[in-house]
Amino acid sequence: MKKEKVKKTEEQKQEIKKTVLTVMLAVLALAAVVSVLVWYVNKNKPDTPEETIRPEVTDLASITLSSKAIAVPYVPTDIDGVVYTANTAREIAFYEFNGTEYLPTAETGKFDIFLFLSNQQIPVTVHYIERDGKLTGYGVYTSNENDDVYIYDFLMCKITNLPKGFEQEGKCLLLAHTNIKDVYSLSPVWEEAFVLDRSSLTLTRFLSDNNRMLDINGALRSDFAMLTDNSLKSDYASVPFFSSRAYEVTLEDLPIDIYVKNTAGEEEAVKGVLDTYVRTLADGSFVYLQDMNGGFALKRYSNGETVTVREFYAEYEVEYVRSGDWLLCKEDGRLYSLYDGTVIELPEFKLNPNCFAVSGDSKYVVIAGSSTNVLDYRIYIYNTETEKLSSFQDSDYSTHYSIFFPTNTAVCFYTEGVEGYVEKIINLSDLG
Repeated sequence: MKKEKVKKTEEQKQEIKKTVLTVMLAVLALAAVVSVLVWYVNKNKPDTPEETIRPEVTDLASITLSSKAIAVPYVPTDIDGVVYTANTAREIAFYEFNGTEYLPTAETGKFDIFLFLSNQQIPVTVHYIERDGKLTGYGVYTSNENDDVYIYDFLMCKITNLPKGFEQEGKCLLLAHTNIKDVYSLSPVWEEAFVLDRSSLTLTRFLSDNNRMLDINGALRSDFAMLTDNSLKSDYASVPFFSSRAYEVTLEDLPIDIYVKNTAGEEEAVKGVLDTYVRTLADGSFVYLQDMNGGFALKRYSNGETVTVREFYAEYEVEYVRSGDWLLCKEDGRLYSLYDGTVIELPEFKLNPNCFAVSGDSKYVVIAGSSTNVLDYRIYIYNTETEKLSSFQDSDYSTHYSIFFPTNTAVCFYTEGVEGYVEKIINLSDLG
């Protein structure tokens, strides 16, 4: 049945018009308020350069030069662009960066030597490369039932040029450590130091061994004279090194002091440092880290005098982490150079860093870490010159290790998963 239309009265029509008009006015008023709010927010929003806005996260593969599965990680040598690998079969291999990847490169030669430590004759074959007056070589000892060695299961050796002011014709420096945890470290602590005669292959102590005691395992205590690669970088005949020789070996968490070797002998310089970090400066002084109330401090030692360079009111290796000559504040992303006073402020730093590095020319900062969760791996890259920030997501859901720069525009690191190691090299030159 067709429904019959009911005519509205004139009064009803006027009421409908009023209702529609009221709704329209309310909508227009709301739109005006929203427009004012948008204008106000934009007006008061700080002018932020486009480069400092948190970047869009892209796939790391887009800037990856090479990615390959390897048996053991690469470790950089003293020769730019050359790395080495060491395995449990006592094999050493060298590789050289060709601009895209690392390719095998021939060694210059090798030395078959015996280290006499703790009444043990330890056989080590040191493979080396020598170019333009620069010497770098490595050897590893791992326990073997055919060897008459009972105290040591592992020994890592390095040969390099003697420090400036201590050079001797036909001789080089041989360093060794027994800490297998440092086998792939970018900054190992060397426990032994010898002068190696390259003709006779005889060894003589570089640092004093007087009054050196044995540890509870019957080995010479490993904290008696500790060197780092940074210790040897000096233009002066003065080599700072670390030692706990002044303390009883039975104590726990022994303090570490800094001593100095010069042409006159060895002398104590600094008591109780925070870390085995030292950097010799152009004037022959050196900087180091030391605890203080409420935090730690960067200090400089020169001719028996110490001065405080900078203070940090936070916990070392918790809020602040170190890589080489740089400190990174995990809370705000500030980077501090430990030797020239440079401070880099990283924009939009929202990352839990696992490792980081700064290029040799200080142009690029590269940080690996996780963002929202432990599987959200990111590679954070910042150009200090252009202030451009880039962020990349790594599909390899494994922890990243050992960031270093083959060149100032390429960076290398490795990940470790259930199937082994993967070494990656990424390109920075196209990022600006």
